[in-house]
Amino acid sequence: QGYRMVIFPMLEGFPTNDPAADARRFNELIEAQVRRFPEQYLWIHRRFKGLTADYPDYYGRERGQRVDV
Repeated sequence: QGYRMVIFPMLEGFPTNDPAADARRFNELIEAQVRRFPEQYLWIHRRFKGLTADYPDYYGRERGQRVDV
């Protein structure tokens, strides 16, 4: 079947002088694509694997279940 690549136009006014706003904007774009094609997202990647006990249990290890964040 091959692959299909979609290239979006450059973001206007990016980056700004507000790194937090830039990160939110970029994350919203990524989230929109993950929601559109969830089957293509690498769900098994443990992004928060090295967290200490005072962080939320993102992976449901303590309860043996999935945790939605």
